[in-house]
Amino acid sequence: MKNYEIEDIKTYMNELLVNDKYDSFYLYEIRLKTSLDYYISGKINKEFFDTDDEMADVEDYVNWGEVKQTIFDLIKGKRLPISFKIILMFNRDNIERLVEMNNIPINPEDVSNLSMNIYYEGGKLLVPTGTSLKVFTLDKTLEHIWDDTVGKYYI
Repeated sequence: MKNYEIEDIKTYMNELLVNDKYDSFYLYEIRLKTSLDYYISGKINKEFFDTDDEMADVEDYVNWGEVKQTIFDLIKGKRLPISFKIILMFNRDNIERLVEMNNIPINPEDVSNLSMNIYYEGGKLLVPTGTSLKVFTLDKTLEHIWDDTVGKYYI
């Protein structure tokens, strides 16, 4: 895990909420504190869909690109939010690609998630990374590659 502090908050938030840089990430959850407290889970309610055919193409989590405008509408205004936490996860295709491109000795199916936890509070914006595996290993290669990938492409 690496903890990045964002200096240029305005530019970073523009990348997150307006541009398409993070659109392929899954949304895990959002906690937003403004005049009200908001909690949004990114987990898709599959029981909402009528048939198995409709559900066949539905992921477990919504893509950030599908909900970012709604989140932007909640955040924008004359006042900054008191705080927020946005947890984004690398999608399955990108996890597989990252593991294969870097010859990491782990099965991509054993990766629960690779995440970015975006925290804002007290005028500071922090982005710690997270790596979660379904198996135990002492090898930290994936964790280091993920930290470097976030630092290089997403910070």
